[in-house]
Amino acid sequence: MLTDRWNQRGSRPDRPSLLSRFRAINARCIRPVRRPLRDDVLRDDRGSVVTEFAMVAPPFILLMMGIIELSVMFFTSSVIEGATKEAARTIRTGQVQSEADPVTAFQSQLCDALFNVIDCTQVIYNVQTFGSFNAVNMPIEVDEDGEIINNGFSPGGSGAVTVVRAIYRWEYTTPLIGDLITAGLAGNLIVSTVAFQNEPYNVE
Repeated sequence: MLTDRWNQRGSRPDRPSLLSRFRAINARCIRPVRRPLRDDVLRDDRGSVVTEFAMVAPPFILLMMGIIELSVMFFTSSVIEGATKEAARTIRTGQVQSEADPVTAFQSQLCDALFNVIDCTQVIYNVQTFGSFNAVNMPIEVDEDGEIINNGFSPGGSGAVTVVRAIYRWEYTTPLIGDLITAGLAGNLIVSTVAFQNEPYNVE
């Protein structure tokens, strides 16, 4: 009978060791600690590129628009400067004075030299004659509404000291630029002035 009991005990499967039991108990009792949701949100960097772009894009686009507009303004100023010189040359040589309508002839020459870069009707021009270069005095005058006062058209005769001035008011389209750049009483003006002495064109 003892032999049978021993055989029955020997036929049982091997019992788990103490270390295996301890590991099994730990696996059932110990649960993984989950991090708080706040930590997950703080550690999540998905969408960071889009957020950074949204912060940088508006001032960058505004800066680029300002650079482009200032470049166009300087180009327009150069065109007005060249057109004023071309129109003044026709006065200096007496070509305008010899026309039946000197004002129309001068305006036509000025508008042709602008090459339709700007609206010629928005350009205010003044032509004045003085006794000498030391007597030249042509301040920009404005009325109570801030509009520029046109001082008239007087090209003078042979040998006269003449000053030609063209004025164009620039309206900024880029936000904030108009607030950053100081303007005068008449606004942001592009002014081109040419002073010269008429040639003795009527000398035989």
